Amino acid sequence: MAYQFPPDVEQFVQSELDQKHYASEEDLLVEGVRLLQQDREESIAGIKQGLESIKRGEGIPLDEAFESLRKKHNLSVDA
Repeated sequence: MAYQFPPDVEQFVQSELDQKHYASEEDLLVEGVRLLQQDREESIAGIKQGLESIKRGEGIPLDEAFESLRKKHNLSVDA
C-alpha cells in the first residue's frame, strides 16, 4: 500500500524513526491503526455503558447536567 503523509505528519514519523521508537514506517502505521481501533472500541463500550445506565434509570436530567456544567465553568445560560 502506497501512502504519502502531510508534511507535519511526515516530520513526526521521521522523528519517531530517528529516535528508534519504530523500526519502520509500517511498524508505526500498524501501531497507529491499532491505537485508533482500541480508542474506537473503548468509545463504543463507554457509549453502550452509558445507554445501559440510562435504561436503569441512573443519571440526571439533561437540563440539570447543563446547569451543573454552567456553574462549574462559570458560564451564563446563553453560553
